[in-house]
Amino acid sequence: MNNYVAPKFDLKAFNCPFCNAYAHMEWVSYPIGAFSDYSEAECYKCKKKSLWRKETHTVPLVGVRTVGFMIFPDTGNAPFPVDDMPEDVKTDYMEAASIFSKSQRGGAALLRLALQKLLKHLGKEGKNINADIRALAGDGSLPAKVIQVADTLRITGNNAVHPGTMSDEDFDDVAEKMFDLINFIVRKAITEPKELDELYLKTPESARKSAESQDTRNRAKSEE
Repeated sequence: MNNYVAPKFDLKAFNCPFCNAYAHMEWVSYPIGAFSDYSEAECYKCKKKSLWRKETHTVPLVGVRTVGFMIFPDTGNAPFPVDDMPEDVKTDYMEAASIFSKSQRGGAALLRLALQKLLKHLGKEGKNINADIRALAGDGSLPAKVIQVADTLRITGNNAVHPGTMSDEDFDDVAEKMFDLINFIVRKAITEPKELDELYLKTPESARKSAESQDTRNRAKSEE
């Protein structure tokens, strides 16, 4: 997976929610009201500012604790969808990103729907996620590790809709990584095969036809 660093309050550098570049953030705080204030994080690369609401709480046995929540842009802490993500999958992905900080379970359920749509783009029905994933593993469309990634996403999203089989601690630990998982699936199942096709088409046509003829002869011999 890529080295995406999610936006986090008071972190000096992370992937910008506007330009997606990993960049230094310049933090500026200003008070609004008696019990909370707001902070801005300006991206060193694109110069755009995200707005964060800061709250201070007194925690027993711990003391004063300050936390911050990004309220603009309303994309949560999710990484950008990769370029080759199908548009209908991207729609659910972005909606999940917009609500994830407010409802991790709601976001996970939307990502499960995005996975169903992605499986359709990969040539499956999208009705039974488990069966579709196993079919992709069986026909070699995806390597085994990607199947494990997809299965983790399916299980987590399913538990978001039907709670009770995963503890809150387990769910919170996995749910935050689900955006990375679905991006990973798209890269492996769509982007990399497309890049190989483009590389193949750059070879001389005569060489391609010769190789294709040889492959055809080899297949015919193996079927004899």
